[in-house]
This record gives sequence, C-alpha cells and structure tokens, in this order.
Amino acid sequence: MDAEQRSVFQGIVYYYRENMVNCRYQVTLKDAVDGALLQQALDAARAKAPYYFQKPVWEKKLLHLEPSDAPCPVRQGSAKPEFPDENGLIFALSYEGKVVYFDWFHFLADGRGMAPFMTMVLQFYCNLRYGTAFEGRTLETDPAYDIEDILAKYPESQVANDMQRPVVQTFEETPTCCRIRLEKAGLVDAALRCGVKPFSTLTALLCKAVQAYLDKDEVLYSYSTDARDALGAPNALYNCVASFQRKLPLTADAPLAEVAVGVDADLKENLSAERKLFRIAEQMGWVYRVYQQKASLSIKKRIFQMGEYISGFPADFWVSYLGDPFAPSSPELTRYIEDFQTWVPADGASIGLECTSLHGIITLCVKNKVPRPGFAEVLRAAFEAEGIKVLEAAELGADNT
Repeated sequence: MDAEQRSVFQGIVYYYRENMVNCRYQVTLKDAVDGALLQQALDAARAKAPYYFQKPVWEKKLLHLEPSDAPCPVRQGSAKPEFPDENGLIFALSYEGKVVYFDWFHFLADGRGMAPFMTMVLQFYCNLRYGTAFEGRTLETDPAYDIEDILAKYPESQVANDMQRPVVQTFEETPTCCRIRLEKAGLVDAALRCGVKPFSTLTALLCKAVQAYLDKDEVLYSYSTDARDALGAPNALYNCVASFQRKLPLTADAPLAEVAVGVDADLKENLSAERKLFRIAEQMGWVYRVYQQKASLSIKKRIFQMGEYISGFPADFWVSYLGDPFAPSSPELTRYIEDFQTWVPADGASIGLECTSLHGIITLCVKNKVPRPGFAEVLRAAFEAEGIKVLEAAELGADNT
C-alpha cells in the first residue's frame, strides 16, 4: 500500500457503513456568538491546520484526499450539514445563539483528532472577542500507519477473527437522544470505594443500567481506546481507535464493586501497546480485505456489512470517554465555555454513549435505538443508587440526524 492509499485507509471504514457516521461537537459559550468573528477565527485556524481542509476524490475504485482552496463559510443555525458539502469539504462550522457546532464526517478524524482543531478555532475566536492572547500552534498530522505492516506482525489476528462468534441482535429503530449530567466528584468517590479507575466504575454502572433496561442475562459492551501511543503516532489527526468488546453475565443485584473490578481488569489488560496493535489488526484486517477488492463502492459496502456482522462486531452498547474535550487542556479557554456536548450515532450497537468532563460535571450524550422509553431514568437510578448526584436526566426526543 503506497503513502497515498495509507493516508485514507484509517477512515475508509466509514465509507463502508450502511449510514454515514457524522460527528458533532456542541460548545456553548458564555456570550452570544459573533458570526463574523467566528469566520475570522476559522480562517486564521485554516492557515495552521490544512489537514482538515481536504476533499475526498474518487478515481475509479480508489479514494484519495486533495487539498482544497474552496470556501468554508461559517453557517448560522443548528441544522446538520450533508457531507461532502457544496464545496467538497467534510467538515463544517455553524452557530446559533451562544452555541458553536463543529460537524465532521468520521472518515476525517476521531474525537481526539478533531479536538486540537476545535480548541484552536475557539482560542482564535476568544482572541478576537475577548482580547486573549492564545497563540495556536500549527497542526500537522503524523504519517499514516501501514496496516500491511501490522497484519504481517500479527497474522494470527486474522485466524482468531474467524467470523464464527455469536452475534448480538441489536435494535435498529429510529434513534432517540437523552443526556445525563453527573457530579464528577461522586463518580470519583464511587471509584475509590471500588478500588478502580473512574472510567471502569462508569462502564460498570452503564452495564448495570443497560442490563436492567434490556432485561438481559448478559450484556455485551464495547469501549474505545486511543491507539496513538501504540502506533507511534502521538500527533495523528486521523482515526486511531482500537475498540474492545466484553461479554458480561450480570444479575440485577450484582454489587457494583464486583462488576467494576472485572471491568477494570479487562480494561487494564487491553491498554498495553501490544494489545492495541493486535486489536487494530483484528478490526482493520477485514476492512483491508474489502478495501483491496477490485469492486465498486456499493459492492464493497455489501461485502463489508456482511462480514462485520457475522464477525460478532455488534454490541448492546458502546461507550467512548473523551474526558477533557480540549487539546491541549486549557483552563484559561474553559473560562469562556459554559457547556460541551458531543453526539455520534450509535453505530454498531443498540445504544451509543459519548462522555466528556467539564467544570466538574460529566456529561453523557446518548443515542438510543431501542424502541422503548425510560433509559434516562434507568441511568439516573443506577447512578443515584451509588450516591452519585445526577444533575440532569433528560429525554430529548428523536435524533435529527
């Protein structure tokens, strides 16, 4: 695979999905947004972040990216764009009232890849609006990793992934959204009582909530890890996610500490560089095989979806924990930020949860394809049962994506 092919392979999976996976960062500022200043900030950031201003170009059956000099106008309103947009870009910026929306096609970046750009745009906006003095370093991405090298290092990954695993039947109804806000201190206290990391405690609580909500004897969950360290690409802006699954037999009265200890042990095992690389070989091996097919995109999509489904990929829920959404972390910037939310479709699972932390509050943005109400209250009950203060448990209605 040559360098040009490597530069798109990390995200090509999102062209094979049945539905386009578009992501949204939703940032509420302390004052109403000045659209003209936001446009100036975007233009200033564009000069320092060319990676994001590329357009996908299909030639025959292969895709590559080309730099784009097309306009990228800041839009007014909260409507989500279609990608590529009229200028061929797969990133968009808009605003409404006090809220700024960063939208992008997941092909372009994962959450940690989009965070530096979002941070830069907001810093430049604050410079113009409030007279701050953020500098904004140039954002250059590390070279794309070579999947062929990883597959050669772990050939057994393709033997183990024999597509014979049982498949979880996921719900595929029209998604609804809900939002949960927790006091972070309460989650940390619960984690200390369990003797594990806060993310392990959070995942364990989600398992208990989903078990009660779906009334199942076991829960299959998936969680994402940042694999930039394992890939030797700390400054990669493209997708670098290794996702792991775990099947968890569970009863309604299972003690949280017992569940959390098991979750934590699984997480620690999978955080090593070796496990992340092996997992990338597993999950991207099938993508590579489909990518190499000399077939149209529509045929590749059908092949991919069939293979991914029977390989056991679907889960009851997945959870992604971004933590601090700004990169680099910037306490000075957060003085001007009231709220942050991130929304991603529940791709490959019945329920998808994106979690972030700001101002001592953890926000869970949930997209739920299960055709029954009440998940927000089930989550509230699970957290409050462990003494974690729930600040909000809101059913927001149908997803508008």
